[in-house]
Amino acid sequence: MSFDSQDVLHLLAATRNADGAAARRFTLLNRTREHVPYHAAVLCQDGELLGHSGASRMDTLGPYAQWLQRVARERAHQPGTFEAADLPAALGSAWNEWWPPYALSLAAAQGRQLLLVRELPWTAAEADALHEWFDTWQLAEQAADAQAPRRVVDFQLLRRRLREVRLRRKTGLALAAVALLLALPVKLTVRAPGEIVPREPTVLRASVDGMARRLLVEPNQAVQSGQLLAELDDAAAASRLLVARQALATAEAEWRQTMQQALDDPRAKAQLAVTQGRMEEKRTEVAYLSDQVRRTEVRAPHDGVVLVDDPGNWAGRTVTAGEPLLRLAKPDDQEVEAWLPVADAVELGDGSPLKLFLASRPASPVQASLRLYAFEASQRPEGGLAYRLRASLAGAPTERLGARGTAHVDGPRVPLVYWVLRRPLAALREATGW
Repeated sequence: MSFDSQDVLHLLAATRNADGAAARRFTLLNRTREHVPYHAAVLCQDGELLGHSGASRMDTLGPYAQWLQRVARERAHQPGTFEAADLPAALGSAWNEWWPPYALSLAAAQGRQLLLVRELPWTAAEADALHEWFDTWQLAEQAADAQAPRRVVDFQLLRRRLREVRLRRKTGLALAAVALLLALPVKLTVRAPGEIVPREPTVLRASVDGMARRLLVEPNQAVQSGQLLAELDDAAAASRLLVARQALATAEAEWRQTMQQALDDPRAKAQLAVTQGRMEEKRTEVAYLSDQVRRTEVRAPHDGVVLVDDPGNWAGRTVTAGEPLLRLAKPDDQEVEAWLPVADAVELGDGSPLKLFLASRPASPVQASLRLYAFEASQRPEGGLAYRLRASLAGAPTERLGARGTAHVDGPRVPLVYWVLRRPLAALREATGW
């Protein structure tokens, strides 16, 4: 199909009769296909996407639009035909996903650029004719912009409107009072769920592989140093210990028999050292296995309170050496732990005042000062991300471990308008991306 001057005049007439810039771009991008076949046409301005054939609007933040703009910038100063191999590898690798094999780039004045793609190669005659038509369309576009009516500003009317919008004295004083109130500095306070927790609890771990037999204490029970807390069942170690004791009894009997024979028999005297060594070997083995069996008993290393997560599922659970079983906390070693939601995260310095209002005693808050503000938010079991806060108690511990409530943390002083609008502005930004 040829594209001659008659076709250019026909498209130029359609461009001049178009109502608005969008209609003129439609003529360029879509009606040109009536005279020269192509798959898609793209109009760009300084590498920015202005229009695409077959689409009234395009999302410039989409992957296809972003790829188109990168291609346009790459070929802005290289008009003519090109293919995927003529582009950098990062752009050429995505060519087959968006475009057919052959493309033509046409450049005009003022940074305008037209990209055409199709399945068949472009001929030199088609490229020249399309370039002539693109230049002609650009001139028609400039002429239409020059003939567009300009809005005239009536400065006299503007002055009259400004004189009419004078504020009265009382209104001005009221606005000043509101502005002063909004600028009033207040403390930025945030709230978070909190709990009384041990500062440095002792973790009791399994010393051997086995099965949890029974738990001998209750959660939050006070225990003494050395008290038996739990027992593990290591049947294999117990069986080996029984066999080793029998072997030790046999070795001791053999040693005593050899000692009696050594009084009269020189050959028996020579075997005395051998039997004694065998007896000592069995005795060492019994001592080792006895220690292994004793390790199945979990005892308290010091006075404290037992902390266990799920005592109902403790018995019968298979454990491995080194696996945590219980925690033992000293009653007087307490601090406050709170989890600050990401939406409420503000700047909090070391030593910031913290008050924990317990659910059991909301009128008597626990006073503390912030010592730890976690760098990274963690996923909470109840859902959502939160920052971990740890605060040291201001006085001697008076509450039981595990007491829960709501923690109030005082941050820096900010204007009242910021205190009021901080959450609404954050929600607006999250919803709109502004």
